[in-house]
Amino acid sequence: MSRSVSIVLLNKSIVSPLKILIQHIYKMANFNLQLMLFLTFMYVAYLAICDRCCLINRHELPQYNLIKTNLCSRQPIISRRVVSHVNECKKFAASKKALAFNFVSARNRTGGQENSCQALQCPEDQNMTTLVPETNCKYYSMYPVLSPPVNATMECIPKAGMFLFSSEVLNYTEARSFCQKRNASLAHVISEERTEGFGKLMSQNFSRFVGLSSERNERIWKNEFGEPLSCFDYRAWGEGQPSHSKGCVALTNPSAKSLSPFWKVMPCHALLPFICEISPLSRETSKQRYGNHT
Repeated sequence: MSRSVSIVLLNKSIVSPLKILIQHIYKMANFNLQLMLFLTFMYVAYLAICDRCCLINRHELPQYNLIKTNLCSRQPIISRRVVSHVNECKKFAASKKALAFNFVSARNRTGGQENSCQALQCPEDQNMTTLVPETNCKYYSMYPVLSPPVNATMECIPKAGMFLFSSEVLNYTEARSFCQKRNASLAHVISEERTEGFGKLMSQNFSRFVGLSSERNERIWKNEFGEPLSCFDYRAWGEGQPSHSKGCVALTNPSAKSLSPFWKVMPCHALLPFICEISPLSRETSKQRYGNHT
């Protein structure tokens, strides 16, 4: 009898904590489910009330990819810093709007390892003419190594990106297609940095299509990413512009050097040279091209 009682008590001593543990796990799982549902609801609500403008600032940080090892770029350096690892270098380069960087590992005066991050103004072009041999240097870039197509030149605008200036004359739709076939888009122009930068690379009294248009009945000026002009503060309309509520925008460099380049509405069927904005490497593309390096 006493043995039976002991077994029952032993079973209770085991089952009771186990039951409490299962109840606790169930409560935690239920809480986590409720939390996930709440966060999902809040995100959906945010998207519902968020207009198109608030999504513009949600772009991911740039992706830098390892292009070459034991080679350093001699492109102009924006800034440099001692860092503990390459991911810190990537964040530093992004904060400086660098389009590429060198990650150099070397011994310091005390014999310890020191990593130097050199944020670069521009990436290497297709010839990689400013790459020099240097042991323990790794060159990273936001851009693939590309050769420009016939009748086009590749240009870098510091802190903005890489661009193709095509001398081929096409209408706006054809120019858009030309860019898209080369993993690019008609260039985003809604910033002083870009408008002025493009102007410096254009001849006087010359116009090129850029990525700004109002082609549908909604009569809203948008860039090629679908972002409305109203989401940005910067404007560079020429005198009397926009002359129409619909059309396609060309960047025009005035004949007088003292004047700034300006935006001008053109018929979308007009034939003009144009500027493509080269898309940076994505994470998936970089893995396919260069492997999963860090």
